[in-house]
Amino acid sequence: MDPAFALTVNDLARDEALCLRCGCRSQTYSRARLIALVGRDARLHLIGLNRELWCGDCGEPPFQGWVTAPVANQP
Repeated sequence: MDPAFALTVNDLARDEALCLRCGCRSQTYSRARLIALVGRDARLHLIGLNRELWCGDCGEPPFQGWVTAPVANQP
């Protein structure tokens, strides 16, 4: 099995976030907010199946997502 399929919300770094896109917008969830909504053991490759993350406007599940991290300050 591909190791990427085993990654969970708990594997995200504390400062990372997950950006999920549906048909009408993108929404960013911090690691702490994801844990509150879907739990620590939710697998990242299946996270769009959780109804808590479906769009309130168009009603669609997120069909694309990516991990974001803060950018370090440049001197």
